[in-house]
Amino acid sequence: EFGVLFRPDKEGTPRYASTDFVDRLSAVSKLNPDMRLAAHLCSTRVNDVLNGNYDFLEKVANWGFQRVQINATAVNGVDTTNLSSAAPVLLEMTAKFQQLEFILQKNDETKPLWEGLLKLTDEGSNWPSNVSMLVDESKGTGVLADSWPSPDAGSSYRFGYAGGISPSNITKVLTDVCEASSGEPFWVDMESRLRSEKNGADVFDLDKCYQVVEAVVSHPQLSLCHPEYLPQTN
Repeated sequence: EFGVLFRPDKEGTPRYASTDFVDRLSAVSKLNPDMRLAAHLCSTRVNDVLNGNYDFLEKVANWGFQRVQINATAVNGVDTTNLSSAAPVLLEMTAKFQQLEFILQKNDETKPLWEGLLKLTDEGSNWPSNVSMLVDESKGTGVLADSWPSPDAGSSYRFGYAGGISPSNITKVLTDVCEASSGEPFWVDMESRLRSEKNGADVFDLDKCYQVVEAVVSHPQLSLCHPEYLPQTN
């Protein structure tokens, strides 16, 4: 899955795609049904949706994105002063856009939002089927966690892990997360350590992506097939 950061005040700079790029990416993804895209919303994109303005979500769905991550933290330029009041809006949004899966960052700063959603869904017993959690105490700053928490007992939501994961530590992270996840499916989210400085530019590094894929499919605790597009090294 490819994640695309959306933040209007930084659009077109490294890490933040321009509208023209997203249009071209959308066209390619529609020719390749197996290609998965996630829209990672920041700044006013988050403020808007949590205030009930869904115009950009309509555009995201039309582009062909399947998942939408709500980066509701101050470091991502979001107004976090009253996240608890946004929980009912979030619940309404997930019902309106059933074709999208929504990902909430699960950390101390976003607790008013996801805890509010838990309360609205009878402590998760009626949790929306299209809402997942991303455990990231670094809040998107790429700091490696000291430990990886297990999912809440009785939780029905899907979950992933993020924060400082890189090609050099992915094997250990997977070992630790496999233990923490208690056999439940999970995903890992990586951004800053999949980038490199090349010819003076900050770029997304496919070589690093291939290193990660190789490490994942080779991991002894994961029963994954080697992708056809990636030559095996042995």
